[in-house]
Amino acid sequence: MKNIEQVLAQLEQAADPEQAVKALVLAEGGTWVDPDGTPGIVEIQLAGLRGIGPSVAAAVDDWMQQARTPHHAEHERFA
Repeated sequence: MKNIEQVLAQLEQAADPEQAVKALVLAEGGTWVDPDGTPGIVEIQLAGLRGIGPSVAAAVDDWMQQARTPHHAEHERFA
């Protein structure tokens, strides 16, 4: 598994961060279910962090925001 900094750099450089996250989740053996338009919560678990939001875009943004904050370094020790 890539570390958080590697994943964040890849997402920041991606033309479509949502598709990049999907590809990374699937490459790690995860499951991806495309939303069907029904209101709900999207959760992305990648590299030991969880992004949550009302849409894929919001969940990706949440994941990236968490990856940019210093607290993830302590979390990574336990992942």
